[in-house]
Amino acid sequence: MVFMRGRKAGAIKDLEEYDFDKLSKTQGNSRERKRYLAFAHIRDGKTFTEAAAAIRIKLRTLMNWVKRFKKQGIDGLTDRAGRGAKPCLSPKDRAAFKQSVLELQQKRAGGRIRGSDVLALMKEKYNVEPTLSTVYNTLKRADLVWITGRSIHPKADIEAQENFKKNSEKK
Repeated sequence: MVFMRGRKAGAIKDLEEYDFDKLSKTQGNSRERKRYLAFAHIRDGKTFTEAAAAIRIKLRTLMNWVKRFKKQGIDGLTDRAGRGAKPCLSPKDRAAFKQSVLELQQKRAGGRIRGSDVLALMKEKYNVEPTLSTVYNTLKRADLVWITGRSIHPKADIEAQENFKKNSEKK
């Protein structure tokens, strides 16, 4: 038998108002689901230590969640904005960026534009200096991802190529 130390969860205001079991089952975000599950354990009478051990988190993390719940209510358990890297172009700039890239492609005489071309465009027009992978991620966010075969050289003679295909020996 394992004996766990820990203090009983003190009276947390508004704890009985929410069905944390149901919230944890309907929540799509795994971090928030874990928070709701921890509060379900506390509501069932487990100590903070037992609740933290049940969902495999540190006690300090659970105490921070409890503190946020006491201050902000159920909204304190949801993820706040600010997680992850920010896009280098704002959503309003994204439409103009998409148009700029399409214009750049139309002006190109033969072949497709490359990531380095878009990188130069972003430096010149939007005053940002992203990495090449960020350029491709930004293109993807703007729905400008394409996969293409080989490009056609501007000096290529299409008629001569078709003639070659027709008259060459087939094996």
